[in-house]
Amino acid sequence: MKTLGLLIHGPEVIDEGEAEEAIGRLKESGFELEATLGGITGKTAVVDAGLRHVIDISKASKPSEVVYEFVERGLDFILLLNHAKTEESGLMLGEGILRYFIDRGGIRGSLSFVQLEYSNRIIIPWFQKRGTGDIYRQLTGIFSEFGERAPYKLESRCKKESGRIYRTIKGVHPGEKIVVNGVVVGISTHEHTVTLVAKEGRLVKIFGGTLIEHNLEKLPLLDLNGALIKTGSLIRRTKPRRIRIENLIARKGNKKACFFYSVENLFPKLVASDIAVAVVIGDDTTSIAGDILKRFGIRMIGITDGDADGLIDGIRSGALAEYEKFLPPDSMILRLKPERDDIIGEKVKAAIFKGGYEIELEGDVEQQVAILKHRILDLADGDIISVISSSVPKGGKRILAENI
Repeated sequence: MKTLGLLIHGPEVIDEGEAEEAIGRLKESGFELEATLGGITGKTAVVDAGLRHVIDISKASKPSEVVYEFVERGLDFILLLNHAKTEESGLMLGEGILRYFIDRGGIRGSLSFVQLEYSNRIIIPWFQKRGTGDIYRQLTGIFSEFGERAPYKLESRCKKESGRIYRTIKGVHPGEKIVVNGVVVGISTHEHTVTLVAKEGRLVKIFGGTLIEHNLEKLPLLDLNGALIKTGSLIRRTKPRRIRIENLIARKGNKKACFFYSVENLFPKLVASDIAVAVVIGDDTTSIAGDILKRFGIRMIGITDGDADGLIDGIRSGALAEYEKFLPPDSMILRLKPERDDIIGEKVKAAIFKGGYEIELEGDVEQQVAILKHRILDLADGDIISVISSSVPKGGKRILAENI
């Protein structure tokens, strides 16, 4: 039986039990599967669902990169599982994945690509490689309750006019955050569509939305056509049935301290490195990283300044106390004066990590982590407003303390 490349996108299709159900149906019908999560936001959902040994979450690959990797390995029939906000946004996802795949050199005739969109139970045959009609017919039989939907045409997503680039995003609701390459750049004000405008690699306007000017400093020069753009209120719209706590890997060798500006490479680092503590810069990055690290009992030192964009459920005002639920044992979060987290982060990276992203903790790890915390507190001295920390005494009960 044909081996399918199964591309899972987002936490919703996992939290709702749909991915697990689909995998079960496909295996019962005789298909061999290689399942991989594309993107970042569904990784904790995979862990919580107990599917870490079924769905590969070890890489930081974007969905289009997963497609490219599947095709390179000869998995030329790919099934995308997704649960979007709306039918429109689901179709935009499938179109976007294939557009990225083609833009990086992928060939349309090299694969079959079918989307199972659970938001309204539709099956979308985007590409069908010659000779794979029987497989598609099997899929429509297995998922007979899914109605067939014709795919969009893959057209240019941008237009150029008077030196400016315009890109329209569909399936948007008022009040949603507009995220470009991981940076929240604006808030939507209109229903259905927003249009981003760039000039010389910089965002200059959003039609149907409001720019967050101070966040644009975090966004490097960009190619608007190739940018990864998402809209939404939270990165995880659904709630897990439970939060699973487990050991990700068997710990061996020396312990390391690792430095992160974003969570993009956090899971690959967890797999490849023996991390004792993660030093994380930024409000949203701290909450997302803490949500991941607490599942594996890995310490975190977060450096924040109160400018959270509220992408995580539980972070509303950005008050330091809201981060308590994201604290792994024996962790610490610093709240600094406004606009100081990146500056102190650079100091920490230069002074402690010697400009790199990881260091070995030699000798007694507990002692080395304590020293690391004190060094960071010293580097941030003068900018600290408050600190929240968690500890695990011998009895195993977490103690929280805040110093102002």
